[in-house]
Amino acid sequence: MTVSDAWARSSPSGVTMGAAYFDITSVDNDLLVAVSVSSDVAARAEIHEVVKAMDMGDDEMHDHDLGDDGMHDDAMSMQEMDALDLPAGTLVQLVPGGYHIMLIDLAKSLVVGETFDLTLDFDQAPDLTVTIEVSDR
Repeated sequence: MTVSDAWARSSPSGVTMGAAYFDITSVDNDLLVAVSVSSDVAARAEIHEVVKAMDMGDDEMHDHDLGDDGMHDDAMSMQEMDALDLPAGTLVQLVPGGYHIMLIDLAKSLVVGETFDLTLDFDQAPDLTVTIEVSDR
């Protein structure tokens, strides 16, 4: 398992959510099944993806009152994932607007230049701890 370009956006004071990103490649087919972070950074970390509201099935769309303003055409939302597929030898990128690690209930602001550790838990490979640098790219 190789991880590179690991970073997180800074967060203003009072903001309780953050996000971390990185590139990951697995030697064998595997799944990223869980992520954890020290409690001095955030209460928990989750694997998320950004999806367009229009990606929902027709039945789901009818269950949501989106109004008639047309704003829902490009509406984006985040949803937690049970696991992230890591096909053997394939670069999987966690990037803004795509897959990412959501940091929930931040214990403190994420400040540019600081670092923190994130532990990745895989279905078959051993856990891997990655150092994340806070950066405003």
